[in-house]
Amino acid sequence: MSFRHRIILTGGGTGGHIYPALAIAEQLKRDASVEDILYIGAAGHLEEKLAKEKDLAFVGLDISGMPRKISSSLLTWPIQTLGAIFEARRVIKKFKPTVILGTGGYASAPPLFAAMFSGIPYVIHEPDAHPGVVNRLFARNAKVASCGMHGAYDYFKKCQGRVIVNGNPVSERFINLLNRDAACAVLGLNPDLKTVLITGGSQGAQAINDAVLYALPTLLAIDPQIQIIHQVGKKNIHVYKEHLDAHTVKSQRYFLREYFDDLSIPYAIADLAVSRSGAMTIAELAVTHTPALFIPYPFAAANHQYENALLATQKGAARLLTQDKLNSQSLHDEILTLLSDTAQLKLMGEAMATLGSPKAASDLANQLKEVSTEFQIKKSKERIHA
Repeated sequence: MSFRHRIILTGGGTGGHIYPALAIAEQLKRDASVEDILYIGAAGHLEEKLAKEKDLAFVGLDISGMPRKISSSLLTWPIQTLGAIFEARRVIKKFKPTVILGTGGYASAPPLFAAMFSGIPYVIHEPDAHPGVVNRLFARNAKVASCGMHGAYDYFKKCQGRVIVNGNPVSERFINLLNRDAACAVLGLNPDLKTVLITGGSQGAQAINDAVLYALPTLLAIDPQIQIIHQVGKKNIHVYKEHLDAHTVKSQRYFLREYFDDLSIPYAIADLAVSRSGAMTIAELAVTHTPALFIPYPFAAANHQYENALLATQKGAARLLTQDKLNSQSLHDEILTLLSDTAQLKLMGEAMATLGSPKAASDLANQLKEVSTEFQIKKSKERIHA
């Protein structure tokens, strides 16, 4: 007996919660047994933009994160959240899902609450080594608690379903990279130069950008075999450009971008990445075998970026530079030290590869279908005995 699957994906707030869901959606959309997919997230937030770019049907809820300071929002937030739960339940009743996947973030809480009330099975996926509040809350009743990193496994021991370390799902474009020459041709770079990719994420990171600004002239002058790709972030680009050294602006070895729609292209070129250490960044670096210098965002919830970076460092895949030690000199020295030792970089790249899970998206997609099938078998038996 074959079953058709109707799947709701939910998660949002940051890219680390959204990109795993989108990677799984890539797999599901190619599966003939998947009848329909719906993404539920916060209205007007990043997940809406990204889901629609991937041609996924999207329902936006009026929901926000719990206020962290005492204000009038503390009074209105519970009412807003309750309204979002009722709306999610209405959407579930209409869509009739056979399974729901939550990838974390406050946007996933109302649909998961609604799933519990509606008797729909759900799966959670936790990208980070230290699980977020929503996933810790819903893990107990999840049919599968999927972990992106081994560090999360212990948090889900009381889960009534299966706890599986799948790794973090990434888009297939990171797994099937362009070759170096082709990627360099796209960006107009020299494939023979040692290449550093510097990124603070889609929004950029001012602390990293400030250090880069003053380290660049010396870096480019000391080693003529270095070229730098720098994703500065949408909100920082104009101010950053105003302060750039004139010689740096004219350099053919410095490639400045506000944002990359497809970060797999610079990954295909990079010999070293300098970046924050969000779970999805590490997942992408791992499947592209790219060694890294991690500068964790120090204000991430439960300091999870530091925990992520520490794990990679202990595996020999990365170096760790905390933000309180970050300045133009420390960044300059770390980059030159790493690039000067080709053999060490190679070993770091190999160690980084061990952290990757190229099959995570397909594995999680299959687990969703298994839960969906179990649910439909159960419903069929109930109808027979009714």
